[in-house]
Amino acid sequence: MHDKKKDNVVGIGHNSNSNEYGKEQYAKVVNSLHRMLKYSRQELNRVERFLDQAFTKYPFSNPNQPKLKEFEVHESRAEGMRTARKYRASTEKQIAEVEAKAKVLGIELTLKKESEASDED
Repeated sequence: MHDKKKDNVVGIGHNSNSNEYGKEQYAKVVNSLHRMLKYSRQELNRVERFLDQAFTKYPFSNPNQPKLKEFEVHESRAEGMRTARKYRASTEKQIAEVEAKAKVLGIELTLKKESEASDED
């Protein structure tokens, strides 16, 4: 039985005896984080592109392309802002879910404590 436990458990932290999680649970966490990071990168690239287009007034910021019309500049900026708001809403939902799960499991989120401390300053 001891060998089976070793194959199915991942120790986390310096005191791994009390912090043991199944590999499936750990894989879920890693996959969730990976998905969120990939989504973040994609959305930030979109925001950057739209806002840069609005600033330079050229499609994909390429001066060899015909200059954007005034309404296209405003549309590009609006799309960048809309994408940023959509991303923010998505991450706020994810953060709320993580905080709720952490509270249920009695996990103290250090990043949350740091942000609350900085809000007080």
